[in-house]
Amino acid sequence: MLNWIFQKSTLAVTSGLLAACLSCARSSQLTIAFIPQTTADDLWEPAHLASLNATAKTGYGIYWNGPTSNNDIQTQVDLLDQAVDKRIAGMILAPDHPLALMMPVRRAVLSGIPLVVIGSPLPLVPSGKLFYVLNDEEEEGRIAARRIGAQLDGNGSVVILGLDPNNGGVFLRMQSFEVTLSREFPGITILSRHMGSNSEAQAEQAAHALLTGTRRPDAILALTRTATTGALHVIEDSGQGKRIILVGCDQNYGLLYNLSLGKIDSIIAQDTYAMGYRATQILLSERSGSDAPSTIYIKPILVTRENMYSPALLNVLTHDARVRH
Repeated sequence: MLNWIFQKSTLAVTSGLLAACLSCARSSQLTIAFIPQTTADDLWEPAHLASLNATAKTGYGIYWNGPTSNNDIQTQVDLLDQAVDKRIAGMILAPDHPLALMMPVRRAVLSGIPLVVIGSPLPLVPSGKLFYVLNDEEEEGRIAARRIGAQLDGNGSVVILGLDPNNGGVFLRMQSFEVTLSREFPGITILSRHMGSNSEAQAEQAAHALLTGTRRPDAILALTRTATTGALHVIEDSGQGKRIILVGCDQNYGLLYNLSLGKIDSIIAQDTYAMGYRATQILLSERSGSDAPSTIYIKPILVTRENMYSPALLNVLTHDARVRH
């Protein structure tokens, strides 16, 4: 069964309780604020667990709080400002929108608080107190191209879903995918590219339009979880599930479940556990006066039905309330 993949974490508690924990902390100088894109997102819970494991024997605590829904940029801004006002020891941020978060991040680092951005970068160069632990987007594109190329035996057609003009990482994925596909699989044609959104309904509409057209693709690359979900629903409804290879990017429990059923060919997962652990290590090093790398790239992982139960992927695909002491 899939118990270990779909176990829900008891780590997350209500924002009110977290706020109380922060106000009652014995010292903000021993607290690291971790602000994910949203606390309702499976993607970042492994990073939360990793940060707890990284600080287990250090005396530092993790204050985990963030928006309860996607695109709540103002809550991320408010939490950043509050952490600066409390003179927190350090911050880890998974930004929801790169441009809107530039000013509060700049304020934090100018106030002397070390901050690590994880996942996707901001349009700010790393310097002084600003560090990055990023998903290797170019490698993600290469993995996607090679998976689709192998599954199509080097011949066929593919469409790309989920382009986001506000997300430079997604653009890098697509660019790397196209370059690798052209170089290594010249017999595969890219039929079209489609903009994405954070709405599953809109993602379904885009997928429906391309699957009901005169030229149906042999494969779909969905650059985001939303695009993957939308494409999956349309493939199921149109009865094309066995004929179209769907490769998705970024994981959540729902997509992993459908992967286990064979409805999705593969998912390219971000190793957010590694991101959270390395980000916390950077802050601890900076606080101790040791040198820390300004930018680290974490390689994503191709997850298939064949390897999804591997012990090596346990931290990447799931999380639980156990902290290693």
